[in-house]
Amino acid sequence: MNRTFKNLIRIGGTIAGLGAAVWAMSDKLLPSPEIHDEPPPLFRVPTQPDDLTDIKGIGPVIAQRLEASGITSFADLADMSADELAAIARTSTAKATRWIEDAQARS
Repeated sequence: MNRTFKNLIRIGGTIAGLGAAVWAMSDKLLPSPEIHDEPPPLFRVPTQPDDLTDIKGIGPVIAQRLEASGITSFADLADMSADELAAIARTSTAKATRWIEDAQARS
């Protein structure tokens, strides 16, 4: 074999050996990963809106009107006034009052 070729093989072997040594010691060279036990921040937790159609008298059309107004949960619905809810849902105040009571029981 050619002397130059033998030298290239030696250099390659040395580089491979150094790489293997670094890889074997990587747990000592790199910091250990941090393990977090606390839950992720709320903005990263996907939230499912409540199914407002579970409340008797709220169908898909009214649920869509409520969602368009920013009401996506039973808690949102429970915090509303009957007059405001009746105006958004285009229904009577008596119905809105029953929906609010039902939402308060669920939230």
